[in-house]
Amino acid sequence: MQANEQQSIQLASQTVDAVFGVLHGDALYLAENSSLQQWLNTGDPVIRSHLNADFLAFTRSRRLYDQVRFLNQHGQELVRINWNDGKPEVIAEEQLQSKLDSYYVRKTLALNEQAVFMSPFDLNIEHDVIEQPIKPTIHLSTPVFDSKGQKRGLIVLNYRGQRLLNRLRAIADKKSGDLWFLNKEGYWILGPHPDMEWGFMYPDRQTMRFGHEYGEDTWLSMLKGLQINQWQDEKGLFTYTRITPATAKIASTEPEEYVGNEQWIAVTHIPPSSISASMAGHVRDLIIAFMVLAPLLALLSGIITYHDMRRRQAEADARSSEARYRGLLELAPDGIVITNRNGCITMVNAQAEKWFGYTKDELIGQPIEKLVPERFRATHPAHRQNYLANPVVRPMGAGLELYARRSDGSEFPVEISLSPSETEQGLLVTSIIRDITTRKQAEKIQEQTRMRYEKLVNNLPVGVYRNKPDKIGMFLEVNQAMVDIFEAESTEQLLSHPFSESYCDPVDRETFIDTVMRQGHICDHEVCLKTLQGREFHAALTAVMKKDANGEIFFDGIMQDISERKEAERKVQQLNESLRARSMELETINQELEAFSYSVSHDLRAPLRAIDGFSRTLLNEYADRLDDKGRDRLSRVRAGAQRMANLIDDLLKLSRVTRTELKWKSVDLSLLASEVIEDLRQGEPNRAVQFSVQPGITVQGDVHLLRVVMDNLLGNAWKFTSQRSETRIEVGCKLDDKLTYYVRDNGAGFDMAYANKLFGAFQRLHDASEFSGTGIGLATVQRVIHKHGGRIWAESAVDQGAIFYFTLNEKENK
Repeated sequence: MQANEQQSIQLASQTVDAVFGVLHGDALYLAENSSLQQWLNTGDPVIRSHLNADFLAFTRSRRLYDQVRFLNQHGQELVRINWNDGKPEVIAEEQLQSKLDSYYVRKTLALNEQAVFMSPFDLNIEHDVIEQPIKPTIHLSTPVFDSKGQKRGLIVLNYRGQRLLNRLRAIADKKSGDLWFLNKEGYWILGPHPDMEWGFMYPDRQTMRFGHEYGEDTWLSMLKGLQINQWQDEKGLFTYTRITPATAKIASTEPEEYVGNEQWIAVTHIPPSSISASMAGHVRDLIIAFMVLAPLLALLSGIITYHDMRRRQAEADARSSEARYRGLLELAPDGIVITNRNGCITMVNAQAEKWFGYTKDELIGQPIEKLVPERFRATHPAHRQNYLANPVVRPMGAGLELYARRSDGSEFPVEISLSPSETEQGLLVTSIIRDITTRKQAEKIQEQTRMRYEKLVNNLPVGVYRNKPDKIGMFLEVNQAMVDIFEAESTEQLLSHPFSESYCDPVDRETFIDTVMRQGHICDHEVCLKTLQGREFHAALTAVMKKDANGEIFFDGIMQDISERKEAERKVQQLNESLRARSMELETINQELEAFSYSVSHDLRAPLRAIDGFSRTLLNEYADRLDDKGRDRLSRVRAGAQRMANLIDDLLKLSRVTRTELKWKSVDLSLLASEVIEDLRQGEPNRAVQFSVQPGITVQGDVHLLRVVMDNLLGNAWKFTSQRSETRIEVGCKLDDKLTYYVRDNGAGFDMAYANKLFGAFQRLHDASEFSGTGIGLATVQRVIHKHGGRIWAESAVDQGAIFYFTLNEKENK
């Protein structure tokens, strides 16, 4: 029982050592990652994508870490991979956080190269609350130095501690006792019951410590006594060991005065009841045998035990060393192949077997050329000999695309690092092989995306550019439209041309830069520029301020050549000025027309009234002195004067319609028509006319002008139905494409062949002797309708009556 418990404790210690040896190696491996080092040296976004792919592949293959991160020297996350319950993902840049206030960042940045900081073993906390289900976690971090030896940040690994606890539980499951894992304060990390674990994380479990349950003296003897010990008392059989991580390079989290610098204590416990049950069947036989063989057994046991302990210790040391080495080899995320000086394979790891499709037995002893594509096999031995002439740690085929061959003959792209080492068996060369198929595919997709967006930008009809806001202002990037706008012979010529020299007025550039720097952006800023050929043009600039990875400011923007628009604006301005001049001319003409109207209404009416008056006097007072012919001539003179007066009145009405300003309001057109009809009836009360007016016709317009429309249309209908025995006049509306109003009669009608003359001034389709009138009425109606934004037309046939349709402005009618 004691031997079994000692073996369990030793196995637990070896397990912890192996795990933390792997974690230590992983932290240093990532700190020296080739993609990370290249990115630190160049800042190239393409290499950054390689770095993301490498860390993602590492996390996926390792399966050990909840998070893998790279932080800069200011504590800002630059790369973060989340385990995401077995579906690792790269976290987008905008979701990366600053961890400058985290204690492990400050402590790690204070370390030297190759040192690793390890946090306490505790539970993961999110938003000040223990995450459920619980996530036992250990943070391991190491500083990152670039090729110049400058500290650039740190690698942080969040180890999924539950994996270690599960392995320790597996050890306990195969033994009769319990295996416990305690921290330096005596709290159970792995304990007798889940409710007793992680007491230091839960306020209600603060008393659940080993010392509280089994005595403080017992706990202090374990903490400060022998490194490994075993004893039995009334509480059972106890076996323990203090465990410190296997590698001396892991920085301690304990204060310097902490005795022994221990980190954890592994304890096995078998209760008295289990010991008694196991021993009950053997006690009697053992007593008899002991009494007979005690002296001999004592001597032999001493000798055997001494030699057996030495042999076991030596074997354990060898197994521990080999297990640690093979554990590192087998758990490496990259394929590892070790060859001797002759190029024969002496060792491969599991990842190499997986990638190449061979078993270890199929590879051990075979030439390394078995893994080289056939097209490179002939030259590979010479390259191998050149390396052996100067064996140093370096990448293989720097700057070249390397490929490896699988067992089925297929090839895949790889990166290979070579590392020589002298051993008792001679020179061995370790090749660390990385499958970069995923990275190559990502690069191809990225290149296709870049080409697609580059094509999109180059096909845009506006200029797209990037430049620096310094004194010279060189373009960093431009599209083809920019080359065309500046009349450059090539993109290279435009990129070499200082943008500051393209401004016609240097003050415009200072204003533009100051505005963008102050506001962070600018939109459609108009400036006058000149092309590389010296031609001046107007441009509209839009820009936004940005910063690169080094904090350098640059502008991204678009440019439009608006010379045509500016010329159009100039022409519009000229046209507006011309219209204003024309308006002034029309105003003058209107004033002259007003004067003419006044003259017509006053100066011309007086002679006409005199002619009419004297003619009437002659007819009344001197009719007996005139013969029939004289009286006829005077009647004709008088009729002509009256007709002339009517024409003048109609012309003045037409003029007033043209000059009248509309006063919009709601007008009851049905009521207006009824009023006009009533006036017509009063003028000729003896006529029998059948009127029909559709009720409720309401429009928007000028009531006085619409009265002129109804007076003329209904007056015409009244006049041209005078020769009908049965007269019908109808007023209504209908909805076709738009609301249309109409006046219908069954009068004389007209020939539609002359409909184009219907609305002309002084145009008549009937003889004056048949129907009176001046020919001004419909012209006046048309002008009123046009003034209301509508139109008027007619349909008719000779002796079939006529229908006059008209519309009004729809917007005003809403």
